[in-house]
Amino acid sequence: MSNKKTGNVLFQQANEAYFDDEFEQSESLYTQAIAADSTVGDYYLKRAQVRSKLGNTSGASSDARKASDLTANKSDQLRQYFKALYLHGKWAFELKQYDEAAESLRKAATINPSHEEVKALLEKTEPLTTPAPEPQAEPKAEGTEPARPKVRHEWYQTDDFVILEVFIKRVQKDAAAVEFGGRAVSLSVKMATGSENNYDFDPLQHNIVASESTFEVLSTKIEIRLKKAQPGVKWSHLEQTDEDQAAKSLSQLGSSRKGVSWDTIAADAEKEAKLKPSEQGVNELFQSIYRDADPDTRRAMMKSYVESNGTSLSTDWSSVGKGPVETLPPTDTFAKPYSS
Repeated sequence: MSNKKTGNVLFQQANEAYFDDEFEQSESLYTQAIAADSTVGDYYLKRAQVRSKLGNTSGASSDARKASDLTANKSDQLRQYFKALYLHGKWAFELKQYDEAAESLRKAATINPSHEEVKALLEKTEPLTTPAPEPQAEPKAEGTEPARPKVRHEWYQTDDFVILEVFIKRVQKDAAAVEFGGRAVSLSVKMATGSENNYDFDPLQHNIVASESTFEVLSTKIEIRLKKAQPGVKWSHLEQTDEDQAAKSLSQLGSSRKGVSWDTIAADAEKEAKLKPSEQGVNELFQSIYRDADPDTRRAMMKSYVESNGTSLSTDWSSVGKGPVETLPPTDTFAKPYSS
């Protein structure tokens, strides 16, 4: 029997023990189910409720937090996610862990704004949280761009929205402004001291619908709701990473009018027999370099060759990946623009 099947069998047995009020046995069986398969959020959520019955509030809170982590960003487990957030917030409050409680309750309130128990508990919790210090911009070196001011922010998503929470307390509603772009969002906040801080998230990992994106200033945070341009697409990061940029560059190369496959060149050695001896040596060298290269070196070779219109070939992705590669024609010649 596989671990998943074993876990499910133990989970069912634990449920039966729970309904028979055999809480200690039920906790033991849930623990065995988790040992068999620790990827199921519902196992932790049910054990959390049993531990609460047994008076183990700390263990219950920890399990609820784990359950929320495992069910986050899964549309088919939204009910379990909401329940895990609410229970974690409730038990963290009982343990006087007010910052943790508020964090989970805010997320639960976003999922179900009309839930009275969540709203009431959040109102009790927020005044007890630790005041966030006013964000300070890091000093910049001469001739460099100013660094983004440090501020705690978190994000999560549904099928239709990415919700960005920027935790700055006691901001006046008319003191915050948000600008939405096709793939960027900019937040400007005027602080009570008179200073103004700007937070730019650019570029975002995917496109958004600016006209349907909104923001709201709350007592402990600024909540920004980004409407996904492609509903249902899961974001793995809030902002575009270097890996995303590399993938985009390769995609663009694939559709280029002068696209080249060095894999094909490396595999088609028979054609080299028709080349002059000097040409054979050069191409064999390129084939050998490409065949034995790591992924970044291959990306650099493809990108530099295509974008330079065959006038440049580089193996340094750290340099090539920063932007377009210029065409470098031979001395005393010039590059003629292509026209279709």
